[in-house]
Amino acid sequence: MSEPDNGEVGRRIVLVVEDEFFIAIELESVLTKGGFEVLGPASSVEQALALLKGQRPDAAVLDVTLGAETVTPVALLLKSWGVPFILASASDAAALARHDALAEVPNLGKPTDMKRLVDVVRSL
Repeated sequence: MSEPDNGEVGRRIVLVVEDEFFIAIELESVLTKGGFEVLGPASSVEQALALLKGQRPDAAVLDVTLGAETVTPVALLLKSWGVPFILASASDAAALARHDALAEVPNLGKPTDMKRLVDVVRSL
């Protein structure tokens, strides 16, 4: 997959991948209030990859488990582009360690401290 252009100037773009509707809306709201432009939220790997065909984010916040699938394909693509990301997932460290793309990525857990999330995204 080729890297799409990021023609946006100004606000940093953050991809949000989260399958729980109310959490996705909260992440979008908190990040928007924090000064970011949100790409998504996407609730599946397919949706996230479709969004990434059109726009390259500056960072991403990913849930690990999306229904019956994991976010690993999205994480691998982001890593190949050099796009930093964090996890906001209830998955424990042992479960994350089974996925090379996720093993060393900071996980803010669930429930997620939204102020900390914004601070961490700003630092990416």
